[in-house]
Amino acid sequence: MKYMKAGEGEQVAKKDYSKEIIFSLKDFQEKGHLLQIVTIPPNTKQRLHVHEVQTEVYFALEGECIINLEGKDFFTKKGDAFVASPGDRHFLWNKSDKEFRLLVFKINMPENSDDTNWLQ
Repeated sequence: MKYMKAGEGEQVAKKDYSKEIIFSLKDFQEKGHLLQIVTIPPNTKQRLHVHEVQTEVYFALEGECIINLEGKDFFTKKGDAFVASPGDRHFLWNKSDKEFRLLVFKINMPENSDDTNWLQ
């Protein structure tokens, strides 16, 4: 069993989002899993990207955001969930004045690469 206190995960800041890695690849017995909380700042559009191998499961924790999957916009709020399969082009766009936070569970993530191809 693994336990992580709130706020103790690895913090990573990127150009158009930030993330807290709660459990990394090394924390799971199964290969390729990672659990993180992603934050999209207010009035921020994440770059379009795709993963060739991994699947991402999203669960909205707070705020409102547009999740674009394969060119289709979904207005997302707390409690909504999505799956982005390998090859699905996607991005998040927070048009609000509040942070948008979501839990992201990555499945089949390669150990030596983050498998993210930024298209913008």
